[in-house]
Amino acid sequence: MPDSSKERVYLGISTGPVDPSVAAVRGGRVIAYAEEERFVRNKHAHGVYPMRSLRYCLKEAGVGIEEVAAVGVGWDLPAYTDGTMAKFYADLSELDEPDQATRDWQAGTLSTYNTATMEHVHQRNWRREFGDLRFPPLHPAPHHYTHAFQAAMESPFESAIVVSADGSGDQDTTVVWVKHGTELTALRRIRIPHSLGWFYAAFTEYLGFEAYDGEYKVMGLAAHGSPDQKLRELVGRVLMTADDGVEYRLDPAYVHRGMHSHSGRFTDVLPELLGAPPRLPSQEISQWHMNLAFAVQEALEEAMCRLVSWAVEVTGISDVCIGGGIAHNVKMNSRVFQLDQVTDVFAHPLCADSGAAAGAALVACFEQTAALPQPLTTLALGPQEGTEAIARVLANARVAYEEPADVYAETGKALAEGLIVGWVEGRLEAGPRALGQRSILADPRTVDNRDKVNAVVKQRELWRPFAPAMLASAAGRYFDRFTDSRFMTLAFAANETLSEQAPAVVHSDGTSRVQLVHRDGTPALYRLLCEFESQTGVPVLLNTSFNVRGEPVVNSTEDALRTFWATGLDVLVLGAKFIVRKG
Repeated sequence: MPDSSKERVYLGISTGPVDPSVAAVRGGRVIAYAEEERFVRNKHAHGVYPMRSLRYCLKEAGVGIEEVAAVGVGWDLPAYTDGTMAKFYADLSELDEPDQATRDWQAGTLSTYNTATMEHVHQRNWRREFGDLRFPPLHPAPHHYTHAFQAAMESPFESAIVVSADGSGDQDTTVVWVKHGTELTALRRIRIPHSLGWFYAAFTEYLGFEAYDGEYKVMGLAAHGSPDQKLRELVGRVLMTADDGVEYRLDPAYVHRGMHSHSGRFTDVLPELLGAPPRLPSQEISQWHMNLAFAVQEALEEAMCRLVSWAVEVTGISDVCIGGGIAHNVKMNSRVFQLDQVTDVFAHPLCADSGAAAGAALVACFEQTAALPQPLTTLALGPQEGTEAIARVLANARVAYEEPADVYAETGKALAEGLIVGWVEGRLEAGPRALGQRSILADPRTVDNRDKVNAVVKQRELWRPFAPAMLASAAGRYFDRFTDSRFMTLAFAANETLSEQAPAVVHSDGTSRVQLVHRDGTPALYRLLCEFESQTGVPVLLNTSFNVRGEPVVNSTEDALRTFWATGLDVLVLGAKFIVRKG
């Protein structure tokens, strides 16, 4: 008879300050996950407590807040409470006198992640929503351990090198681990102020985008850049190779030790170094900006590859997991995959702090019940609406719709005719990538379709790439080297066949950030791809998130209808049952 304690529900909550989220775990499996922005319809939901996400996760788990075993928090709360972090900051100040902004940030973290403050924030919000009940205890876990545990234990690997990297978490910015079964052992730690996340965020803002939101734009821009030796040398003065030839070092003079007239992410010394003022958001992007993005991306990749190469050499383990916010950098993940000594790479799709809500819940569940996570196969973890609920919304909105006998055949035909389709099916996917639950889909066989989606639907920069959703069985047809990338976390070099058959999903650097679709993971999208292949011979669709620039991905039928009527979408498919058309 199974141990009933393993079936208790564990929550994980990330309060932000951006992308607050909640996850529910039972028996080592994430059964629900949601980000608050999807409910409040305010991108990133800055400063919002994730109460709607919490209510959803409790409902999906079938428990009340008083029945929850514990709430995982992905921060080392004891270290902020017992003076450990205060001493760490004081020791840093002895080495390098901090500016006022840094002192304020340090004081803010000491206040925010202190145990008493964290308990007060959660219980105050719970009490307002649920009354004076028996509240579950908090279960803290060190920040980078949370990222690493989630990436390692939900990977397909029994043993692996694991790298967690982000802006900062507790004392650390990057940690290299080794996984053996259920054990994670730290091999190297790189600590504040030497941060890959801060390095990339600084150049994100210098290039005219918003830090912790526009990094993917810098990554996309880099593909249009070219090597520039002068820029490489200048960027190399900001992010340097450490004396041991393995680690990296960040010069804080360019990031947070000095005047910040332009941005809180970089000092005035950075524009002086580069010999040019920061790009304004309204300013045209020049080739120089593209070349700078190329140099920044290259520096990030080289820093990560040095760490991975060292770890593979000293351990003899050639499978690699990547977690923490840096794992959203698909080009970096792909560069690691290309290393000769690396066999396979798993970059966790919920790698940022929002996804760490799931990681913290998994850690709490494992440490209290020994229930180990299984390899990740789906991110369909959010809310969904049944056909009756969808029909009610359509009726209330007085929207004409069809209920075809074969919605997949009708949708495949529309796509093959060049129409752009909004696709809402099943549970909302977790994370930033559209994976066939809340997607905009188009025929990838012409570049014109890519430009149309960018211009009249996504309403974003025309240089931004789109990704393919592809039948997993077809990967060998289009890529010479690949792995089972189910979550758009890796890009592979496209061969001539993909460039000829689906040019809309091949980026300017010749790569594609692919989602390999399996029947067991995304059954509806799998069936649609099969239908599209039967009509066109191409088992690939252009797939991007169902939202417009500056808005969260759609959640409900109402959200989908608003976006449908406000953009150049041609067809809306709801619940793999209803079709709404324009004109």
